[in-house]
Amino acid sequence: MGHSHSHSHDHGGGEQTATGAHRGRLLIVFFIYLLIILAELIGAWWANSLALVAEAMHMTVDSSGILIALIAAWLATRKASPRRTYGWMRAEIIAVLINCFLLLGVGVFIAYEAVDRWINPPQVHGVGVIGFAVVGVIGSAVSLFLLAGGQKESLNVKAAFLEVMSDGIGAAGIILSGVLNVAFGWNRIDAIAAAAVGLIILPRTFVLLKKAVNIIMQGVPEGMNVKEIRASLAAAKGVDAIHSLHVWALTSGVPVLSAHVRVSEQAWVDGSGPRILDELTHTAQHQWGIDHCTFQLEEPGHEHHEAAMHAN
Repeated sequence: MGHSHSHSHDHGGGEQTATGAHRGRLLIVFFIYLLIILAELIGAWWANSLALVAEAMHMTVDSSGILIALIAAWLATRKASPRRTYGWMRAEIIAVLINCFLLLGVGVFIAYEAVDRWINPPQVHGVGVIGFAVVGVIGSAVSLFLLAGGQKESLNVKAAFLEVMSDGIGAAGIILSGVLNVAFGWNRIDAIAAAAVGLIILPRTFVLLKKAVNIIMQGVPEGMNVKEIRASLAAAKGVDAIHSLHVWALTSGVPVLSAHVRVSEQAWVDGSGPRILDELTHTAQHQWGIDHCTFQLEEPGHEHHEAAMHAN
């Protein structure tokens, strides 16, 4: 059942990855963060505020995550080669993992310092805390606006969006701590605000880590159901069964599918293979959004000659 069947799968183009399509906005957000970090570090020194230090460190890690995502997106544009047939697409997932581990480290450090400041509260300049935290809120709001469109398409952009959101919440909490410090002289409130920033970091880090590990382990992408995909493919005229069906993702926004397709005796005899292949490809692309799909058409009984791992 030989058939020349061409579908373009360019693994080297930068727009293949969802993150690559939003590199410009990520770059703008990165520079906004650098300005905010500088302001908060100056404010932390002037106001003697751990909360501002914590927020600056939080944003430093977040900005490094954005930088890693930018580098990874650039690497993903490199053409495929005989050594790396998918190019560098998976560099983006490595970027997410590195960012997650950095966030975990910062969260633990902030928690430790917050406990120390609770036990030995220093004098904090509340007005300075408020003023410099406002800079963080404004910068976070602008960054959220820039990233809102891409956070549904790319895991790295979503990571950046969630990081910016948490930074904005953290900065708002620090403003509140500054107000309470000015109003009531509560120096310990700075330690509480710092601890809150640490608590914001950890839960969302585990969520991102879980998603990244799912991609590395070649798990089924979110929103896709293997049973439903199998049923939709098996509904093609001339198809008897679908086995050895695998659905995974190269990186966020780039799902991949492969399957062995047992065609009916009649379809095998009358040469319906090209038509079946076109129908299967159309279903995968238009019903499930899987552009890269590979189908092996088999005559009845061929599965008995395959290894056990192809039985699913």
